[in-house]
Amino acid sequence: MRSAIAALLALLALGCAGSTKAVAATPRTPIAATVPRTETLTAEDIVSMVSVSDAAISPDGSMVAFVRRTPRSAMEGRGGSRSVIWMVPAKGGDPVRFTAPDRSSYSPRWSPDGRWLAFRSSRSGDAGAQIYRISPRGGEPERLTDVEGGVSHFEWSPEGKHIAFTAKKAKTKAEREADEAGRDWRLSDVKGTFRHLYVMKVGSEDAPEVVGSADHHVANFAWAPDGKRLVVQANERADVDAVMMYSRLFVAELGGGWAPLTKTEGKLGSLAWSPDGSRVAFLGAVDISDPTAGVLHVVDASGGVAKALTADYEGTGASIVWPNKGQILMLANEGTRTRLLGVDPDSGKRKAMLGQGPVCTRVHLDAKAKSVACVGSTGEHPGELFVAALGKSPRRLTDSNPWLAQKTLGKQEVVRWNAADGKEIEGVLIRPVGAEKGKAAPLAILPHGGPEGISLDNWGTRATYPAQLFANRGFAVLMPNYRGSQGRGVAFGKADHNDLGGKEFEDVLAGIAHLAAQGVVDADRVGMGGWSYGGYFSGLAATMHTKHFKAAMVGAAITNWVSFSGTTEIEHENSLVHWNLWPWENIELAWLRSPMAHIEGSKTATLVVHGENDTRVPPGQAMELYRGLRHFGVTTEIALYPREGHGLAERAHQLDFAERFVAFFETHVANAT
Repeated sequence: MRSAIAALLALLALGCAGSTKAVAATPRTPIAATVPRTETLTAEDIVSMVSVSDAAISPDGSMVAFVRRTPRSAMEGRGGSRSVIWMVPAKGGDPVRFTAPDRSSYSPRWSPDGRWLAFRSSRSGDAGAQIYRISPRGGEPERLTDVEGGVSHFEWSPEGKHIAFTAKKAKTKAEREADEAGRDWRLSDVKGTFRHLYVMKVGSEDAPEVVGSADHHVANFAWAPDGKRLVVQANERADVDAVMMYSRLFVAELGGGWAPLTKTEGKLGSLAWSPDGSRVAFLGAVDISDPTAGVLHVVDASGGVAKALTADYEGTGASIVWPNKGQILMLANEGTRTRLLGVDPDSGKRKAMLGQGPVCTRVHLDAKAKSVACVGSTGEHPGELFVAALGKSPRRLTDSNPWLAQKTLGKQEVVRWNAADGKEIEGVLIRPVGAEKGKAAPLAILPHGGPEGISLDNWGTRATYPAQLFANRGFAVLMPNYRGSQGRGVAFGKADHNDLGGKEFEDVLAGIAHLAAQGVVDADRVGMGGWSYGGYFSGLAATMHTKHFKAAMVGAAITNWVSFSGTTEIEHENSLVHWNLWPWENIELAWLRSPMAHIEGSKTATLVVHGENDTRVPPGQAMELYRGLRHFGVTTEIALYPREGHGLAERAHQLDFAERFVAFFETHVANAT
């Protein structure tokens, strides 16, 4: 592959805005430049932010392909963000747009020899997202697949001659005829998109071949170094609950069958082979009740009992790669930060592999495992591209929102306090913009979902969690990592079992008292608003704990554990790893921990929010709470967003919600009497 300089010159020479060719970016202000922060951050700013979401460093480490997600403008109508692939030299320089902005392109993957960059994109005439490849020198992309329903995930084989991918199982002729005739009834209570694993020879006109069992849904896979085998995460069912909780690992051979690899229980995550192909590493749960797939395991590739290497680690694994014989690299959430760790595959001994830098959500290594590309953010900016040599601190290469340097931001810091039982709890605090010393501010608590989610010391502001917007309006903001959160190990993650809404909520109450004792917040002006499990927390704030909260925003929330358990798509996941208890076994406890059980007597102004197409937490949960509170005369509003699932994707909805949320708290919290 040509040098970084020559490649960049070639990219610049090929500029063409209407096709998938490199286009030079406007020269940018140096990232290190300081600009006075004089402009107020707005909801419009938040929904317009561009962020880096994926990155792939070339095999020789000279170039980095990365994805920028750009929200649609107000003039473009409804729809989600668009993704565009860019290219930048690893040594730094102005990024160059590599794919056309009018079509989303994502998942950049370099061929092992660096001659091609493959990616997914849905273009005119495509039946879903297909795999394309293009020379890093530019030119027109070549479509490699034409798969009904599109490609979900793909990876080059180690020798670069094949590509494996997952795609929706094609309907048979009889199934298509039945659909056309209206015989499309379902004889099951669950839904799922059944996907096969396919392997295709690049450049061949032969149809891709199904690998492994045609009776299994494939959720994840990884190539063996010999290019003849793959480790596969699969299940006989394709519904969310089954894939999440009951998947198994297999080793599949090209042109042959497959065999179980090892016994696993519960959630599964990232997969990787040892360089010699003798062992397989995977992230997984320690048992069926473990809330995360965060423990690193290793097993012999021929099968056997897997060894858990990080079961005692007070952190949570997020992804892994196995670049050399003596070391597995694991990106992990640890407290409110992320760390890239080198883990000995025999002893489990760990050591840090990167110096201080941003909170990284994705990493990618070059072929010699000398350089790493990281998608990272801080309290001052959303996701950007960073590059580092292993052992060194990451260098930032992109500035996707240069205007953000002029916006006022609240000071962000990590705070810690002791819960009622002495357990240390931590969270991320944002102080109000222009905070006056000695003046207690109104407090907006924004709890994460899960409960096995996590609030990190990174850019946590987005449309559904407009943290810095609150700070700009004079609020202090607390994003707590109550017990049950990830980032503190298995024991902490299980610490809320059989006690949802119990001690974990008391953790947050202790945080309010801690900040009030320091004079940071006014304990008489507190609101809570979150989504999913964070919305459940907010429902409890509005009902069971109404005396502590002036207002609540209950987003996509469980409000009745009994009716939720019978209607959600995650009945097993919720009962096994959240409650560690089937509601039917103790229905009295399930009801008593439901916001609906405590609506009488509520004095908390409540904004109820839900997407009308939510299958994770059905909209009926919102209607139950809204109508119940309204019946008892509580100040209550509801906002239902058409077409939205478990969150908000459309720009108009995001903008409306962010403004509505903050305005509701300004009225009922900041101006409360």
